[in-house]
Amino acid sequence: MSVLFVIGSLSGSTAFRAASEMAKKGMKIFFLFTRGGCLHATDPEIMEHLSYAEGVYCLESDCESQSLSAKITGGVELMDYNGWVKLIEKCRKVVSWN
Repeated sequence: MSVLFVIGSLSGSTAFRAASEMAKKGMKIFFLFTRGGCLHATDPEIMEHLSYAEGVYCLESDCESQSLSAKITGGVELMDYNGWVKLIEKCRKVVSWN
């Protein structure tokens, strides 16, 4: 089963732990950072802890509005709204953490 975690704030540590436990049970985990959560995508240490994820994405328009696009850590892909919709369609469950 694929699960998408949409992280829209900096208080994502509980969501990260839950996602890690789900990954240990064989679930495919994806992350999409939006709004204030985009700052997570600039932190190499956090991204290293999310290495179990099948994909890590950041909403491009939110990164641009915060001038973060050039600071995004390697391995994080910028995504537009159409990509977000496709990712939702790909995942069986969505967890929104705002």
